[in-house]
Amino acid sequence: MLTAIRRLLMVVVSAFILLPSSLPAQQKPQPFDLIRWNDGKFVYGVDYYPEAWDESMWEEDAAIMQAAGINFVRLAEFAWAKMEPAEGQFDFAWLDRALKVLNAHGVKAVLGTPTASPPAWLYAKYPDIAAMDENGVRYRYGSRRNYCLHSPNFLAATRRIVTAMAEHYKNHPGVLGWQIDNELGDPNCYDPACRAAFQNWCRTKYKSLGALNKAWGTIFWGHTYSTWAQIPLPWNTLFKTYNPSLALDYHRFHSDSTHDYLKLQVDMLRKISPHKAITHNEMGMFDNVDYSRLNTALDFVAWDNYPMFGNQNYSEYMGPGLAHDLMRGSKNNQNFMVMEEEGGLPGWSVFWGRQAAPELYRVWSYQAVAHGADGVCYFRWRTSRYGTEQYWQGVLDQDSYPNSRYKIVAQTGKELAQLTGLLHGSKVVSQAALLVSPDSRWAFHIQPTVEGFDYNHQLHLYYDAFRRAGVNVDVVFPQEDFSAYKILVAPTLFVVDKPLVEKLTNFVKNGGILILTFRSGVKDEHNVVTDQTLPGPLAELAGIAIHEFDPRTNQEQQVIIHDGTAIPARTWFDILGPTTARSLGTYAKGYYAGKAAITQNRFGNGVVYYVGTELAPEYYDVGIRQVVGRLGIESGPKLPDGVELATREKDGKKILFLLNYTDKAQTISLGQPYRNALTGESEPADVQISAFDAKVLVGAGF
Repeated sequence: MLTAIRRLLMVVVSAFILLPSSLPAQQKPQPFDLIRWNDGKFVYGVDYYPEAWDESMWEEDAAIMQAAGINFVRLAEFAWAKMEPAEGQFDFAWLDRALKVLNAHGVKAVLGTPTASPPAWLYAKYPDIAAMDENGVRYRYGSRRNYCLHSPNFLAATRRIVTAMAEHYKNHPGVLGWQIDNELGDPNCYDPACRAAFQNWCRTKYKSLGALNKAWGTIFWGHTYSTWAQIPLPWNTLFKTYNPSLALDYHRFHSDSTHDYLKLQVDMLRKISPHKAITHNEMGMFDNVDYSRLNTALDFVAWDNYPMFGNQNYSEYMGPGLAHDLMRGSKNNQNFMVMEEEGGLPGWSVFWGRQAAPELYRVWSYQAVAHGADGVCYFRWRTSRYGTEQYWQGVLDQDSYPNSRYKIVAQTGKELAQLTGLLHGSKVVSQAALLVSPDSRWAFHIQPTVEGFDYNHQLHLYYDAFRRAGVNVDVVFPQEDFSAYKILVAPTLFVVDKPLVEKLTNFVKNGGILILTFRSGVKDEHNVVTDQTLPGPLAELAGIAIHEFDPRTNQEQQVIIHDGTAIPARTWFDILGPTTARSLGTYAKGYYAGKAAITQNRFGNGVVYYVGTELAPEYYDVGIRQVVGRLGIESGPKLPDGVELATREKDGKKILFLLNYTDKAQTISLGQPYRNALTGESEPADVQISAFDAKVLVGAGF
């Protein structure tokens, strides 16, 4: 079967031969230099909570950290109650003492503004600061970040604590910068303050009710609004149905509100403490906010990486690679840091993650570095004795015994210090990009295509194929420039507007390769179905017309290629009618047997592919290798399952990261010998890598 697929793909990619091998360079702002910010050291640390431990332990903690190569901690993001024990009364003396101990051992800090966990006295005095759920019930005190972003009392309290912290630490030499809040993005709030704010947001965007009613199609069911105050929130309606246009704008409103709250704190910190950097700890594939817009206010991106916790939409072996690249891509692909790197078994009161081999904590740290991280900070230093996270292991457990995890962290710390000179100034360089559309993600949440459809899974189908081919991938967002790339994949581009269509058109005209997939071009920017033949405004670009489609049924479909081989297909079936495109594969079953499933269209100097269904995984692996080869993009060797090859570049020379996530030793044929940057020894062309191991390799010139 694979032989047949390869024959098909030789035909599929034949059009690439005449395509240009390079595209204009992308203009990007000067990136923030994390290593220079940390006095020339790789940012290597732990999340530390000195307030939860007897002060007599601090000196020993700092000494053990220093011995492990730790030079950085994040502090205080949950310490509001200790820093402001009563309204307007502040106590930073304990934190001053903790910083003094840490700084004496070469450990500097980022301070978290503590707004993620308001104190009990604040909720008691101002109960309206709590967010309201979609049933009209305010959340009770006892969790964290259960606040309303539009509560005047909460905003006033935020200004007070952030101002006090900034004034106190603005000139502290041991404080490198600030982390805003903690994992912003939820909950959605449905209280009167948020409803009024949403109505004002709509007024600002649409200017007139007539424009809003037209954009949202409120004539349906007679839901036309005659005053701004009539506009509801998408909450507890009968059957949980509401206008999808309203719902998409509410997602945007919530994302904008989150950005506004972050920027409120950023603006105060920049005014009072202008010389200290500002970041926020984000959540990878989390999609309740648009990170590409949230991060415009920050100096650098940081995020929280837990490969073994919950359903993270990660690949079985390569784990959070896409999340790393999405985080990097959310701020112009500049180098980032991991503010919370898994340091032990994840577990809350009611659910657990999976236990990992201790060596994997080192491999995951190197994976972060390979994807562009210049900083890794483990969560947490010591497992908590209290509260919801008693089962969430730290680097140390409650008894402070130097366990296997600590030894791995210490080993990695020494290695990264050794590699800092090599890594400093290097970055991820990619010629392939994956387009992530927050509007499409939200629209699929509002109206899922079919049961079980997952936008992130569609991203992974293509992303994982690139990674298995040893090809770096950038993540780009609709408002960005695509011209630096040779190939752009835009899976299930459900919601599109005119500016995005124009950018995609210019990208292809100028020689780019664009891959579109099923359910593309269906909705406009208001989440309204296009009145054009599908794929709507992308139809001319793709050279097809879609007059019929078939959602997934209990029986899987097949796509027949030209030699008669059948490739399994599933999820959704766009029935393609080529106009200027040519068919590369047809459906095998049903009333549309013989109709096109995959097409290729030459447009300008480029090519557009439309894949009308989800194919078996081997199609993506073989196809991506063929495509990148024809475009002159260097791919890596064939990799065993569970092994990743990623690269950074410095002065035009590559640094290779070979990562083995499996419990077996593996051999990879690299085609030439390399030098091991950690041992200084030469590695043969057929390099061997032990179970749960990472190697950093360089060629001549380093």
